Amino acid sequence: MQTPLSDASSVTAEDEEFRSYFADATKECEAFRILLIGKTGSGKSTLVTEVFDFELEAQDCQVNDYEVGEHDINHPILSSNNQSLILHDSKGLEAGSDANLKLVTNFIHDRKGRPFAEQLHAIWYCVEIPISGERVLEGGDIALLESLLSMKNTVPLIVVFTKLDRLHLHEQLRLKKAYVKGGMDSKAATAKAKAECVATSEIRFTTSCVEVLQSQRIPRAWSNYCAVSNKQPQTIVKLVELTKSMLTDSETLNILWAQAQMIDVDLKVSLSLRAGKNLYRLGIFTSMVPMKTVRKISMLKVLSGIHSDVVHIWNLNDPEEILIGANMRTMVRQLFIDPAIFPVLDGSPGPDNNPSRIIETIVGAALNPITMVGPVITGALGYLDDIVETTPAAARVLMAYIADLTLGMESLHWVIRQKKDKVVTDEDIIKAFTRYRISENRNQVHKKIRDFIGDENISRPFKREKVLERVKDIVAKCRLNPKEMFKDRQAK
Repeated sequence: MQTPLSDASSVTAEDEEFRSYFADATKECEAFRILLIGKTGSGKSTLVTEVFDFELEAQDCQVNDYEVGEHDINHPILSSNNQSLILHDSKGLEAGSDANLKLVTNFIHDRKGRPFAEQLHAIWYCVEIPISGERVLEGGDIALLESLLSMKNTVPLIVVFTKLDRLHLHEQLRLKKAYVKGGMDSKAATAKAKAECVATSEIRFTTSCVEVLQSQRIPRAWSNYCAVSNKQPQTIVKLVELTKSMLTDSETLNILWAQAQMIDVDLKVSLSLRAGKNLYRLGIFTSMVPMKTVRKISMLKVLSGIHSDVVHIWNLNDPEEILIGANMRTMVRQLFIDPAIFPVLDGSPGPDNNPSRIIETIVGAALNPITMVGPVITGALGYLDDIVETTPAAARVLMAYIADLTLGMESLHWVIRQKKDKVVTDEDIIKAFTRYRISENRNQVHKKIRDFIGDENISRPFKREKVLERVKDIVAKCRLNPKEMFKDRQAK
């Protein structure tokens, strides 16, 4: 890992006490731990891949004596693609599987008394939606729910009904057949069946799954339920949101969940802004510190803390630790804060005849520790020393850093999602931050910040909450559209 920007000769008590929001909240637990229960073929692997970019069947999954569908529930499953997640997998609980029932029950009970980092944080009970009269829950499933109820299990358990798309197709074919039989031509029957299959599927799902689950014969040991389809991303996002809603008020679990899941981009953006919010107060404080040396070091530390938290929340596979290195932070400041790129925060890109080329040059240099870090320390300290003479000026810089880094990481997220190996490279960073830097989104971010804190208001105090709400509003209005980002690629 690269060395953070700092000045060892000017370290103060304030610097020593500084700790990032993310690091403080997750110091006792660094990964979200989830138990999957369900038969082989119930869609667990597909679900995990969609939500976590976590390949259950990939060779890099670290589990002893691994065989697909035959995991030892006591052995955690890890993947380099997502180090913020720990999985435990169990086979289904068919009628008569007393040994497996006892194994699962004992595992859940044992985890209950362990340290917080080793406890289970959620359980997903995966059940395939029946389409041909099969039982949705068997005797073993009911027995486990009875056991969990008797032991007063407090771990959120969500029954995940999988393969909703299969039910839709089944209903579409059933309806088409009925319409053709009634005299409708095949093309019209297909169109009508396609338009109506979702509604009829909802009715069948309610009767075959929901009503059974909510019946008196099923022990109420479950917290909630959700139907998902890997062909309908909105259903997966709904599961992510539902799981989040089950995490009570635990700040640690909410952070870890937002970090571990990789499909709900809105959740990552929201938490990125919250991370910035928690460090914003310290940033404004440093702008009013009379000691010049402390002021300069502190502002860099605040920006560094915001950077670290936001990057961690996006949880990209970065084995070389490029994103959390000092040179990456230098790059972000050079692109979005340095007056050589935009002398005022009005959205104009500065004197760039070829902005993409200039940005690529800056990024490439910033990612090269030999050419960039040394000279930039002096420039960054000098610039921050100038702008923090007044609180509104500091607020403007902090607003820009929080908004730009959040949206830059969103851009990088979409770039990485297009890749098969999901590993961050220098080229990915150049592509993502170039696209954001020259976009109208970035221009609008800085115009809105300038409108909010213009030069005529530079001596007027700004309330913290008002500033942070405005950052949230600005980011919401300037979010990236992945379809627009990759329209050139789609046209090829």
